[in-house]
Amino acid sequence: MNISEHSHSDRSTSRGCVLIVDDNDRVRQMLTLALETAGFNVATAGTPQQVQRRLVDTRPDALVLNLQHSGSDGLAMLRGMRARQDLSTVPIVFLTGSDSDDLRGQAIRAGADWFGLRPLPMAELKKHIGQLIRHGRRPLKLIATSAQPIRPRDLKPTG
Repeated sequence: MNISEHSHSDRSTSRGCVLIVDDNDRVRQMLTLALETAGFNVATAGTPQQVQRRLVDTRPDALVLNLQHSGSDGLAMLRGMRARQDLSTVPIVFLTGSDSDDLRGQAIRAGADWFGLRPLPMAELKKHIGQLIRHGRRPLKLIATSAQPIRPRDLKPTG
């Protein structure tokens, strides 16, 4: 089910709208199926141009970025989304196949609200997206001093 096919009444009974940005058709379809069966409305995009077109008529409650071909492309897209006023409060999940502390830290600093390592159990993804939509973005409190580099373990949610 694609969000553009939903009526307003369908949206009110859903768990929220998730925009999936993935450059792999099969993975995008798998993520869509998993989230739809969990009760989310889903919109999809495979390229930055498709994302821009989608955002004209879709107001997502959460975004999932899963750009496999390049972590740096995903980080650039994440920064661009976070810079948009209309997306500033929308939770963003950043998925990657790279288990790099450096990439994790870069994604969090760029505005990701949750960092997931692929392959990721769909139950875990659904749980985190549901929590992010229910609770919204949580402000981060930095525990590091300005003289030290920020590491992922230095980022703690407040509250």
